[in-house]
Amino acid sequence: MDRPPAGATSRALVAGTLLSAGCFVLGVLLTLLGQGAGAQDPRRLDLVLEAAAQLRPWAWSTLGVICLLLTPPAGLLATVLETRVTQPATALLALAVLAILGLATGLALLG
Repeated sequence: MDRPPAGATSRALVAGTLLSAGCFVLGVLLTLLGQGAGAQDPRRLDLVLEAAAQLRPWAWSTLGVICLLLTPPAGLLATVLETRVTQPATALLALAVLAILGLATGLALLG
């Protein structure tokens, strides 16, 4: 049996991991450089982005967490897109897992 292509999936997972790690490293460096903490509500993306533009460490760490949390769904979406023709069962399974993650996230945010 031929293995399904995994190029896009691998790229999505590596990119998300590197982006997340970069945000965390920047947050640590900014902390070491003495940037003020002044954390605000991390659930408000507008405040996070504003604080990141001001080079606040907490905002960069928050962006790292967001990237880390979005990496698996991005990998699943890439799997769906790259296997939908050659391995439809794999694509459907990845789509089902993506739907369950979305439902669980939605329920967690509501609760």
